[in-house]
Amino acid sequence: MSVSPEIVVSGMRPEELPQAAKLLGRAYRDNPLTFALLGDDTDIRTHTDEVVFGIRMSVMQPPPLVVREGNRVVGVCGFDPPGGSKMTPDDGRKAMEAYAVVPGAPGKLMQVLAAWGQFTPKEPHWNLGPVGVDVDRHGQGIGSAMVRAFCEFMDAQRAAAFLETDTEKNVRLYERLGFETIHHADILDVPMWFMWRPAS
Repeated sequence: MSVSPEIVVSGMRPEELPQAAKLLGRAYRDNPLTFALLGDDTDIRTHTDEVVFGIRMSVMQPPPLVVREGNRVVGVCGFDPPGGSKMTPDDGRKAMEAYAVVPGAPGKLMQVLAAWGQFTPKEPHWNLGPVGVDVDRHGQGIGSAMVRAFCEFMDAQRAAAFLETDTEKNVRLYERLGFETIHHADILDVPMWFMWRPAS
C-alpha cells in the first residue's frame, strides 16, 4: 500500500517480527505508562516491551503494517480485530512473566487492563496499537502514513476503530485522522486518552 512516493506502508513479513518487536521496545520505553509499570531501569523497560509486543504481534491477523528502509523496519502499526487480541492463555502467561521481572508490575498491569476495560466501547471495533517509529526517524511522517493506511483499511471495511494513548502529542495526530477523545482518565497517575473513530 503506497501512501506517498517516499513512504510505502505494507504488511509485516513473518521474519520481520523480531525486528519489529525490538523497534517497539525502543519506541515505548520512555512512555509515561511504561515508567509507571516498570520503573526507571531503561534496559528492563525496553526488553519487557519488546517481549510483550512480540507476543501480541505474532497472533495479529492481518499482520501489522510496517514501513521499511531497505531491509530495515523503521515503523510498525499493529491492530486487533473486533473481539480483541487473539493471544492464547499461554501467550498471556508469557507476557505476565515478562512483567514479573519488576516486583508489583503484574498487579499494576492488571489494574491498567481493568481500567481500560471500563472505557472500551461495547460496539464492534478494531483496536489500534501498538504504533511506533524508530527513535531516529521521528518527525518524518512515518507514523502519520501508517495510521492513515490503517484508517483507509477501516473505511474500506466500514468499521469503527478505538485506541488508548498516554502521549498527548499523539492525540493531535489521531484527531487529524478522524479520531475523537471519548474519555480522559488518570491511570496509575498517568493521563490517558481513549479515542474513537466511527465507521465510515
